[in-house]
Amino acid sequence: NKDKNIVMYCTGGIRCEKASAYLRYKGFPHVFHAEGGVIEYARKAREQCLPLKFIGKNFVFDERLGERITDDIIAQCHQCGKPCDNHTNCNNDGCHLLFIQCDECKNKYDGCCSDECKEEFHLPEEEQRARRAGRVN
Repeated sequence: NKDKNIVMYCTGGIRCEKASAYLRYKGFPHVFHAEGGVIEYARKAREQCLPLKFIGKNFVFDERLGERITDDIIAQCHQCGKPCDNHTNCNNDGCHLLFIQCDECKNKYDGCCSDECKEEFHLPEEEQRARRAGRVN
């Protein structure tokens, strides 16, 4: 039903700008989005002493990988299942998977997502490059 209101939100608002314009172009006239995304919403809510409805850490697409909104941890380590919300990329350049990893597992796996990636990560750089190029089994 194109007459219903559509409300969107995203990390910082940029993708919502594009997505809401696309929906309007497709004939949905009642499209709204939280200007500035979750980050601006949290700033304004704190400024006005309003309770935050967004909890935990907001994922962001830069080197920070997250901006804490509240102290709540609503995710868990992908390896051991302990409460954690630290996004990281696998240290194995042949993988580079984005995942959530606690400090204990970061130490255990040397920042890698699996035992296999840890083994690959510890190979000599030349061998890693050869494997990524498909020259080694």
